[in-house]
Amino acid sequence: MNLKAYFCKRSTVRVEGFNKGAAQFSRGEGIIYGNGEVYFTCTNGGAAQKGQVWRYIPGKKAIDGGTIELFVEPNSGTVLESPDNVTLSPAGDLFLCEDGEGSDRIVGVNSQGELYQFARNALNSSELCGVCFSPDGRTMFLNIQDPGITFAIWGAWA
Repeated sequence: MNLKAYFCKRSTVRVEGFNKGAAQFSRGEGIIYGNGEVYFTCTNGGAAQKGQVWRYIPGKKAIDGGTIELFVEPNSGTVLESPDNVTLSPAGDLFLCEDGEGSDRIVGVNSQGELYQFARNALNSSELCGVCFSPDGRTMFLNIQDPGITFAIWGAWA
């Protein structure tokens, strides 16, 4: 028995949920909570398999489960390719690290879901990762996975 068939038989709750129309997320990677919302990336989700960002907004009452919505799905590698790590800036913009082919970037997303290029790995084709902000919100940190370099970027993030 192949592994997929084995897990389909063993994971009856998951399979039953999919058969009843439950959402399926492809290669979930980064997640961040801020401003009362949760954002998470699906690295190869979407029609073009270029990635997605989803937003979960919790309900106001315990009996209200909240809503989940597709926040970003550009379907073009020139705009965004394989979003992986994610963080929220002090101003409320998301910053996504790409894990795609070729030169990876940091892509920003404003509160309206508009994407913009922020930075690019000009050193090599290694993955950008670990993007986060200092507790005081003044410094963004990010890494190039190989050769293992950490950058600190100062700015007026708020």
